[in-house]
Amino acid sequence: MKKLFVAATLIASAVCSVASAKDYSSTSFTSYSSQPLNEVTTNLTQGRFVSGNQVVDGDSGTAITVSASYLRYLKDGWQVGGEGGLQLLSKAWSGTGESETLIDLAAIGAYNFQSDLKTSFFAKAGVGLYSVYDHTDYENQFGFFIGGGKRFQIFDSITYTPEIRLEKKGELDMGINIAFLNFSLFWN
Repeated sequence: MKKLFVAATLIASAVCSVASAKDYSSTSFTSYSSQPLNEVTTNLTQGRFVSGNQVVDGDSGTAITVSASYLRYLKDGWQVGGEGGLQLLSKAWSGTGESETLIDLAAIGAYNFQSDLKTSFFAKAGVGLYSVYDHTDYENQFGFFIGGGKRFQIFDSITYTPEIRLEKKGELDMGINIAFLNFSLFWN
């Protein structure tokens, strides 16, 4: 556990130090007031559909997972919003042996280190309720995360938005979540 925490702390420190080092040669000096007000991010690394056997000679089943986040721009690089996830598990994929519908909800905040949100490094944190399996049943338990990432503009209103997080969900040990396939959509 200590090694995981030290590694996660080092990764988070590296992300924050890179994010705080501004490259003024490539930064566009637009004011924060001209930024888009809304951002929706799809968490495609957690968006999946699986159908089949989970164990050899077991019953086949289905798992459907989708999650997304919404951020509203406030001012001076700050954004607030929420994120949610929905997971539908059939009997074969559920730890309880029954079909389950699991919901994760969190309030999130983000700070952008550059004035152009569509190409900015950002730090993000959130608190909320997460579905946790305790060997007999699923429970919604308090959790939190801290992390950061970078947006890479693809089109005028679409960015590629990878991020890394340290997560603590209920009684589970702290973990690292690296989301490689996040995409954001911006609009006013």
